[in-house]
Amino acid sequence: MNVLLTSAARRIDFVQFFQESMNGLNIEGSVIATDPDAGAPSLQQADRAYITPHQTNKNYLDTILSICEDEEIKMLVPLNDWEIIKFAESRHELEKLGVGVFTPEASTVEAMRDKHQYRELLGRFGVAAPISYLTVDEAAKGIENQEVNWPLIVKPRNGSASVGINIVSTVEDMQFAYKQAVDAIKNSPIADDSDRDPEDNIVIQQVVDGEKYSVDIVNDLEGNYLTTLALKQLEMRGGDVDKAISVKDEALMEVGRKIGENLKHVGYINTDVFYDGHDYYVIDINPRFGGGYALSHAAGANIPSAYLALAAGKELHPEWLNDKENIELARYDRVVKIDKNKGIHTAPDETSSTV
Repeated sequence: MNVLLTSAARRIDFVQFFQESMNGLNIEGSVIATDPDAGAPSLQQADRAYITPHQTNKNYLDTILSICEDEEIKMLVPLNDWEIIKFAESRHELEKLGVGVFTPEASTVEAMRDKHQYRELLGRFGVAAPISYLTVDEAAKGIENQEVNWPLIVKPRNGSASVGINIVSTVEDMQFAYKQAVDAIKNSPIADDSDRDPEDNIVIQQVVDGEKYSVDIVNDLEGNYLTTLALKQLEMRGGDVDKAISVKDEALMEVGRKIGENLKHVGYINTDVFYDGHDYYVIDINPRFGGGYALSHAAGANIPSAYLALAAGKELHPEWLNDKENIELARYDRVVKIDKNKGIHTAPDETSSTV
C-alpha cells in the first residue's frame, strides 16, 4: 500500500512516522513525498519523491492525480493549506483511482477556512468562538456598544501562516491594519484561495486572552469521531508549536469531541483554542495535520498507524489514539544532505512550499 504525503516541505518526521508505522504493521508499500522545492528536506527521507508545481499552480491537481495513478496510491495525506480545497473538490476523482483522501468534504473545508463563520458554525453545538465583524464600521459600533473591548485582531478570513495579522487598540489603527491586510492578501496565495475580493476577505475579531492550546480532532474516512489530542502551548516558532505540554483536561476534550461528532469531517483537523478562565474559544481551524502533531506523537499517540490500519482493514489499537498526559515536549532541528537528483521533476515550477 503506497502512501502519498503532499507538500511535505520540512516534515521529515511525518515521513518517518508513516514509514515506521508501515513497518510495524507489516504493510508492504512506500511512503512517497511531494513538494515544489527540490531542496525540501522531506524529499530526502521519502522512499520516492516528486517535485511538483506550486500548490496554487493550475497544473498542480493534474500532477498529483498522475502521481496517484502511476504510483497506485491508496492513501493521500495533504500537509499544506493551499491544496486542501483542490483535493476536497476532487475527492470522487481520486477515489476512482482507489485513493483514500484524508481531507474533509469541500463544504466543510470552506466553512473551516472562513473564520467569520466560526461563531455560528460552532455555536450550534455549544462550542465558543470570538465575536467577529466584517468591516471597520461594524467593529467600531461593537466597541461603542460595549459588545467587545479593545484590543481587536484584524486578519484574513481564510488566512494562513500568520499573513496579514495585526492587533489594534484604536479605530485609526484598525483602519490602517485593514488596509495592510488587504495588501497582504493581494500579495499572497490567500487571494487564490477564495472567490471573495480582498476587501471582502477581512475579519475583525474579539481578542481572547489566556492560555493557548493546540487541539487536534481525529475522525476516520467515514467522518466518525476517533479522538482528541491536546497540547498546552508554551512557545511558538514559524506558526508551529515549538514547546508544549500534553494535556487531558476534560472540558477541552469535550470541545474536541463536539467538533468531531458534529462536523463529521473526514481525517485530521488542527485547531487553536484559547481559555480565558471561563470558556474555551476556537480561533482557528486547519483541515489537515498540524506540525504540532509531532509532539503528540512523541507523547505516545500514533495516528499514522491508526489510519494505515483502517485503510488496510487491520485492527485499530486504542492506544494509538491517545497520548500520555503532562509530558513536556520541545522541537529541535536536524540537518540532512540534499540530493536534488532524488526527486522526480514533474514540471518546471519549483516554487518553495511555505507551510
